[in-house]
Amino acid sequence: VAVSWEPSKGARSYTTVAQGNGGYASTCTSNETTCVFSDLLCGLNYSITVVASDETPCVPQNVTAQMVCSDDAGIVSWEE
Repeated sequence: VAVSWEPSKGARSYTTVAQGNGGYASTCTSNETTCVFSDLLCGLNYSITVVASDETPCVPQNVTAQMVCSDDAGIVSWEE
């Protein structure tokens, strides 16, 4: 599964976690805005979390998420 996102201003790296509904989790760390998970298990639903890291932590505001089932994708957005 490939996961991609828009860059976060000032971010130096990203940590992406795919948490399965059966307790299985996989982590990907990248300096780019894409991570590829090759070890996810079939038949599980996954919650994807992306955390941007730099010297100044902040909490995203007005987060929204939606599924695009026809594309097997999810869209997450938030205020800058």
